[in-house]
Amino acid sequence: MADKFKLVVIGAGPGGYVAAIKAAQLGIKTAIIEKEYFGGVCLNWGCIPSKTLLYVTELKRTIESAKRIGLKTDNVEIDLNKLRKHKNDTIKKLTGGVKFLLEKAGVTILNGTASFKSKNEIEVTDGNNKTIITSDNFIISTGASPIELPMLKYDGEKIVGAREAIEISSIPKEMLVVGAGPIGVEMATIYQTLGTKVTIVEIFDSVLPTLDEEISAASEKALKKQRMKILLSSKVVSSKVEQNEVKVSIETPSGEKELSFDMVLVSAGMKPNSGNLNLESIGVKLDKHGFIDTNDKMQSNISNIYAVGDVAGGILLAHKASHEGIVAAESIAGGSHTADWKAVPYAVFTDPEIAGIGLTEKDAVKTGKKIKIGRFPYRALGKAVATLATEGFTKVISDADTDEILGIHIFGPHSGDLIYSATIIMEMDGTVEDLCQMMAVHPTLSEAMMEAAMSSDKKAIHILN
Repeated sequence: MADKFKLVVIGAGPGGYVAAIKAAQLGIKTAIIEKEYFGGVCLNWGCIPSKTLLYVTELKRTIESAKRIGLKTDNVEIDLNKLRKHKNDTIKKLTGGVKFLLEKAGVTILNGTASFKSKNEIEVTDGNNKTIITSDNFIISTGASPIELPMLKYDGEKIVGAREAIEISSIPKEMLVVGAGPIGVEMATIYQTLGTKVTIVEIFDSVLPTLDEEISAASEKALKKQRMKILLSSKVVSSKVEQNEVKVSIETPSGEKELSFDMVLVSAGMKPNSGNLNLESIGVKLDKHGFIDTNDKMQSNISNIYAVGDVAGGILLAHKASHEGIVAAESIAGGSHTADWKAVPYAVFTDPEIAGIGLTEKDAVKTGKKIKIGRFPYRALGKAVATLATEGFTKVISDADTDEILGIHIFGPHSGDLIYSATIIMEMDGTVEDLCQMMAVHPTLSEAMMEAAMSSDKKAIHILN
């Protein structure tokens, strides 16, 4: 006889495990199925390990730059073995914590891969064992995987993805990073600081091409200052591994270049992990890229089957997945909560750090609204001058007629922490005037957001309007 649940969650990443815990809190008999790691990509080879490495490399750069203001140090070196151990210990602690929370919430944990037999029945395969599970509802949270490029086939050593690169098994002398999205520029930052000579190739005409153009331009300048080589409007057309090198042909605006690297990191985007669930046979609708179509309750076109996180498309961020998991769980419990948040914050942990929420200036203009822009440079902040953060700035984009805030973007240290206040004010339908009236602690970098809002109406205090 098949095991029966009210809810089965497929995938224990940030969307899945949060959904399962929330459902259990709401009194729903819940099981979760995971084929590999608790915590998914984020905890195991994405968000958490990369930020562990970025923290150490940031410290190295900070200490080295502080020499000019009196910090006396000898050569700052990173012990790779200790760094790797710290990364692995961090992963083990956090993934263990996820499993502990699931168990304490009363969620049944199952190992294996799932495939739908019908809209109420799945088969779970674990090695040679197959188990039939029935459930009133399912939440699919199987995430996404790196896109492989035909001209750059992974071999796990010379041509790798982020999963292999995060292991820092060795430090190549020269590395090519294919793709200047968040993962690409973060990994480039890590390896450049560890001593690798990094080249980035990007098919679009800017690094971080989905971000606000001013932010992208500032980031490109900062990456070049770290001595990275950046090839924009360029693409790899072929590659060949010979002995200990990867020989790559790159098509650039100035002609084709033949270059050699010790390692190539491919960071060309993500594809949904929806292909092995047998969804088509039960009629679940997918878009042309394989993402599962959902409504604002995270339901697919099959009312008892939900999808959250990367497999459901949209912006591929762990915190968005977690919020979607809560929406789906509450919907199954009969709640009315929907995924209707006005904006989703993002962060890119380069040097300097970047964060933002809402529309870019380009997208705001496309709405047809009359917009106004407020900017405030960190060089006018006491805290920034004192802490060598003068390259940063904050930008506020708003509707000139209604004063509604449309987007806020930050370039500078701790942006990922600072953006939370912007998230709050946008979720609460705040205006530029509201932001002007919010008191910021002095001296902090948060003052820039308040002053940028004032700058929107040419009322900033600490810069000329």
